[in-house]
Amino acid sequence: MSKNEDSISDIHTSNIDVENRIIYLQEKEDTSDSPGVDFRMVQNFTKNINILQNQASDPITVYLQTIGGCWWSGMGVYDVIKLCKCKVTIIGYAQICSMGTVIMQAADRRILMPNCVFMCHYGSSEISGDYLSSQNEARIEKEMTNKMVEIYAEKCHRYGSFFINRGDSLGKVKTYIKRKLKDGDWYLNADQALDYGFIDKIMSKNIKL
Repeated sequence: MSKNEDSISDIHTSNIDVENRIIYLQEKEDTSDSPGVDFRMVQNFTKNINILQNQASDPITVYLQTIGGCWWSGMGVYDVIKLCKCKVTIIGYAQICSMGTVIMQAADRRILMPNCVFMCHYGSSEISGDYLSSQNEARIEKEMTNKMVEIYAEKCHRYGSFFINRGDSLGKVKTYIKRKLKDGDWYLNADQALDYGFIDKIMSKNIKL
């Protein structure tokens, strides 16, 4: 097998293009019932980003597509990106939903494909066990939602022209986002995501990666 064939194999089997410093963060390909962001995704991604950042300090590009998934696994991906010593660009395509919208905020540069859908929400709860444990789990889930709003608001307050033009404080941005989320799934197109500050740019042929 040639070097080029080895590289193509790595891209398809391990979701990493070492030569071009690209990682593909996406759903599982071996089932139609994909759980989205899960422990396998964060484990594979952690290995791949460590390979690239230990190899050189050059920027890393991540292509992201996800329906969402596990909060804990998603925050694992978020932390790895935030702590990466290389500058990380995330390019969202097709759909960036739920946990994927949080992961995107970790990047140094956030780019969305023109026709990508971007969906934020509080997610769903699956609480079980005795009533004491259930109360503890509910309290943790409340902390998780507050953390999510903080992550959104920090970026939206700083980069969202919608909030900047209104002169909103960080607290007002949080209140606005919470009000939107109370209405259920909040769908945005690329232009709206840019206006609110969830992303930095919409992909075009003029953008250099």
